[in-house]
Parts: sequence; C-alpha cells; structure tokens
Amino acid sequence: MNKRRWIIGIAAMILGVFTFKSIGMYRWSRLSAEEKAGTITEKMTRRFDLNEDQKGKVYALNLEKMRSVQAAKATGQHGRQYWKQTREQWKNQLREVLTPEQQQRFRH
Repeated sequence: MNKRRWIIGIAAMILGVFTFKSIGMYRWSRLSAEEKAGTITEKMTRRFDLNEDQKGKVYALNLEKMRSVQAAKATGQHGRQYWKQTREQWKNQLREVLTPEQQQRFRH
C-alpha cells in the first residue's frame, strides 16, 4: 500500500512539472518579438551588469534575432544549419558589445 502511494505521488509531481513547463512555453510563444527581446535583455542586464549603452545595443541584437527567427518560422525556411548560423552571428555581435570581464561570464 505504501509503495503505491509513493508511485502515485511521484507520478503527480512529474505531471505537475510538465504542466507548468508547458504553460510557460505557451506564454512565451504568445509574446511579440519586442517582448521576447525585452525579457532576454533584462535577464542579460542582471547577469552581466550591463550599462545603459550596452543595454540598448543588446536589446537591438536580441530584437534582430527574434525577428529573424519569427520570419524563418513563418516562411518555413529554417533548419538546424539556419539556427546554428543565427546563434553564431548573434554571439559574435554580442561579444563586440561586452567588456572582457563580461565576456568571461558569457561562456558561450
């Protein structure tokens, strides 16, 4: 009997985790490119201690990336190579904005 309770409890926890994760993914998918770029930029500002000038440049990079991703999804012209190329381009442009100390924390 006790074993059955443990199994039911673990199954309920796993179901709850997947439910919350899917709700988060649904909310993210409903945001505009500007909202997504703003959210990402705010997280990066906290993590890398960006100044106002850097914050504006990082927002522009994130917005460009989000718009290109949305355009690629809409046209169906995306694939593994496209995502890799887009991410590499974004990382290289981002490194130009960050200071050497911030780049070490970036680790990508």
